[in-house]
Amino acid sequence: MDNYGFYLSTLSLRGKGKKNAEITFYQGLNLISGASNTGKTFIFQCIDFIFGGRDVPKNIDERKGYDIVLLELRTYDGRILTLRRNLTDKKMYVYECEINEIDNIVPVEIKNQHDKEDPGNVSTILLDICKAPYKNVVKNKQGITVSFSFRDFVHISMLSEKRIIDSISPIYPEDSMYTNTKSQSAFRTIMTGKDDTFYSENKQKNDVKLGAKAKLEIVENMILDTRISIEEISRELEGENFNIDDFEREITSLKNQITDKSSTLDTLQMERNSKWMNLQNIKSEKMLLSESVKRFKLLRKNYESDLERLDFIEEAIFFTEQLVDIKCPVCDNPFKPEEVDVKNGVLAEFKKTRMQLGDLISTILETQEKEHIMSSEINIIKLELQTIDQIIEEELQPMLYEFKNKIENVMNLRDKFKMIEFNKEKLKELIKNQEELTDQIKAKKAKVEFSNDVNQNSLKLFSQIVQDILIDWQLEEVVNVEFDEVKKDIIINGKDKEGFGKGYASILNSAFVVGVLKYAIKLGLPHPKIIILDSPLTTYKEKDVKEDTNDQKVKEEVKNAFFESLNKYQEKVQFIILENIEPKKEIQKKINYYRFTRNESIGRYGFIPVNS
Repeated sequence: MDNYGFYLSTLSLRGKGKKNAEITFYQGLNLISGASNTGKTFIFQCIDFIFGGRDVPKNIDERKGYDIVLLELRTYDGRILTLRRNLTDKKMYVYECEINEIDNIVPVEIKNQHDKEDPGNVSTILLDICKAPYKNVVKNKQGITVSFSFRDFVHISMLSEKRIIDSISPIYPEDSMYTNTKSQSAFRTIMTGKDDTFYSENKQKNDVKLGAKAKLEIVENMILDTRISIEEISRELEGENFNIDDFEREITSLKNQITDKSSTLDTLQMERNSKWMNLQNIKSEKMLLSESVKRFKLLRKNYESDLERLDFIEEAIFFTEQLVDIKCPVCDNPFKPEEVDVKNGVLAEFKKTRMQLGDLISTILETQEKEHIMSSEINIIKLELQTIDQIIEEELQPMLYEFKNKIENVMNLRDKFKMIEFNKEKLKELIKNQEELTDQIKAKKAKVEFSNDVNQNSLKLFSQIVQDILIDWQLEEVVNVEFDEVKKDIIINGKDKEGFGKGYASILNSAFVVGVLKYAIKLGLPHPKIIILDSPLTTYKEKDVKEDTNDQKVKEEVKNAFFESLNKYQEKVQFIILENIEPKKEIQKKINYYRFTRNESIGRYGFIPVNS
């Protein structure tokens, strides 16, 4: 579907006894810059004249003696045509050959105005090349229709020096007003791929069934929505390559890795649980040992207290043994220590208590040693648990999370690619249904009403495309684009073009027509794939530092970004820019660049040779 449209290859101005004035163009970006009055605007007028314009290019001094304009164009499906139009009688001819072979070919005269009854006109020829099947569009509120012509494409793809600074929408020609229904109908046709042919053919038929017509409207809206859906998903997948086998292999690989890491995680979790249970058991045993040590120490104090008591009794016995001749102060009887074996009993008890204290101290030491060993085991297990937790938290869980995110992203990509394929198949079926319903409507002659409203999803996509263009051109740090359905124009950051001035208007109008081109290409809608702009940057100035200053300069960043952006489109699209200013040297080397000097001794003087 991308083989529709054409590009200009050679423009030639000729006259008897005059040196040919020629300039060559290529696909991609073509820039002609230079001083005023060197023929840049004249080139624009010649192209417009060849494309069926009413006005003959301005009669400048250098043009005297030239009476023929020739334009060689090449289609993207391989055809080469040369169009000729006389500056005198405005007659038009077509040659099925290159421009340098026209002397060997008999031309065919064609009309310069569109005629739907006679295909022999420049408009029908160019519409066929653009694969544009449009026939009729409504021209007023009463529903009267006129033919859709190639001039309707010209209005939205060629902006003159005057129109490019206009505050009204680029969809309107110079002599149009806001209420020009025809321009709105043509714009709606270009943006939706739907003209008013059925309305035109059947507007007088009020007594027929409307079922097929209602279905057709639904199908046409579904076709547009499906194309927009394909474009939106394609935008998300820009730069991604699709191969279903690769996707499935990657998904399988990620699932295997997740299974492997999950198994490792489960093993570590089991090991951690086992170590944690062991840790709790050791802590419990250590707690019991600690409690035992406390009790043993209390018992040791009791033993030590008993030993002190026995030591005191032993000392008392020693002293009482010295009292053999002394009588008891109570009963007055003499002491008989030999009759009471107190000393031996004390000694026995003293020995027993000392032995028990020794055993107790040994038990305390052994218990404290066990407690110390258990503390070491607890520390070791804690370190092991900490290592396991670290592996789980810092390695396995993040890795599993990453794998799960990857597999989710891959599956999401796969699903989006599948959705594109599904929508493409759906689009084929819808187009087939559209053709069938179209045949039914033609047969039934059902009444078809018209509306100049463009699908909201289409306007949203178009606004996004223009927004991306303006961001690419570095117009503002923040850019938000909406579409004003009343004015049929874009709104930037909540302001319409009238709020910016002529300088900004030239940039915004340029972005508008480039946006229509990109929109049509993305949705596979007909378009010549040519944009011609006269002075889009010369009138653009930066914002004033002060409101009352007149010292303005072209914003260098915008100028360079403008050329760099347009130069990205290398194939099957053509930009021809006519400007007073020069791009930087690096850009000049990348594009098809002409510099008109208006100086016979430096470079090229202008479009028309000096002393021709």
